[in-house]
Amino acid sequence: MPSLRLGSPALLAIPGVGPRNLRKLVDNGFEGVAHLKQLYRDKFFGKSSEKMVEFLQSSVGIIHKNHAESITSFIKESVVEELDDTSSSKPPQKKRLTFCVEGNISVGKSTFLQRIANETIELRDLVEIVPEPVAKWQDVGPDHFNILDAFYAEPQRYAYTFQNYVFVTRVMQERESSGGIKPLRLMERSVFSDRMVFVRAVHEANWMNEMEISIYDSWFDPVVSSLPGLIPDGFIYLRASPDTCHKRMMLRKRSEEGGVSLDYLQGLHEKHESWLFPSKGGGRGVLSVSQLPTQMEGNLPPGIRDRVFYLEGDHMHSSIQKVPALVLDCEPDIDFNRDIQAKRQYAQQVAEFFEFVNNKKEAPSEQTSTEKDRMNPKIMFPNKGGLWVPEGVPPFAGSAMNLDFRRAMSSYLPT
Repeated sequence: MPSLRLGSPALLAIPGVGPRNLRKLVDNGFEGVAHLKQLYRDKFFGKSSEKMVEFLQSSVGIIHKNHAESITSFIKESVVEELDDTSSSKPPQKKRLTFCVEGNISVGKSTFLQRIANETIELRDLVEIVPEPVAKWQDVGPDHFNILDAFYAEPQRYAYTFQNYVFVTRVMQERESSGGIKPLRLMERSVFSDRMVFVRAVHEANWMNEMEISIYDSWFDPVVSSLPGLIPDGFIYLRASPDTCHKRMMLRKRSEEGGVSLDYLQGLHEKHESWLFPSKGGGRGVLSVSQLPTQMEGNLPPGIRDRVFYLEGDHMHSSIQKVPALVLDCEPDIDFNRDIQAKRQYAQQVAEFFEFVNNKKEAPSEQTSTEKDRMNPKIMFPNKGGLWVPEGVPPFAGSAMNLDFRRAMSSYLPT
């Protein structure tokens, strides 16, 4: 009778590992925690945790997805902690940038990420792609609930539940992808499009009531403020008309989207526009290029000079005020298999936007003299003669100087 391979007892301390999963791990050669850590370093470091979860299920035989997710999270966190300990004495590494790719349903975000960001020379070695965690919404827990399908089927019942879970999965995804080594992380959508577009839409449609929107807002701000990894360095807005998005949605025939109407897409489009694209009046929450400070406008490459804007406005979340956004026209239906030039043009614009934001992050911040004066107010001492006068204004002599003196003095008084 063959001897029983027990493996390391430390494996049982891993969440998701019981006697059955212990046997499966040992039978596949993972006799200790160190073996699982090495597996993660060799095959899954810097990649989505979903890859290791799939491996544990398909190759090791872990039946329940939540068990595989728990094992993966534990191993990943252990490896990251060890790397942090070993690198604490080293000089800090250059922080990579994160851009969030935004746009309406079916505007072409997946095509953009896979065909442009993943297949072009300009971006292939620059970019790590983090797709929207749709798979997590379609397979929740050991009972495999599809919360995305439930939301589309009964939006008034599941709008808050869905948006709450979407936020949680974005936090999980940000943590899972934070260890990558490529200079730019491209994430499909963000918690800010959730709040600025989709939560607003379901609230206006009365699918989320006043109590639910208040609850959402009560935790959104403090959680985002405590998790700086959720705040991107820039946005990329893929812009197309609602009609075009609706036609593309009909072509891809995703089952959950069967009930999505053109009116709903129109509402989402308007909310994206008010958030990420300036109106002709030069406002609605965004600074037009003509309003940018001269030194900033001069740094923009010619290829994107009329496509980069800064988010600003009273309705804008404080953590993304003045964050730059690149607007790309996605109205034309382009065959990226044949039109290589168009694909490279999009890629070049993203590469130039990366260089612009990266240079802006690395450059020392420059303050105008007005900003410096406001941040470092001067202390005024009396003039030797006993009366202080502004620089450049001679001491007055006689009543003829009284008016000029008063005008000069008034400029130093609070209004």
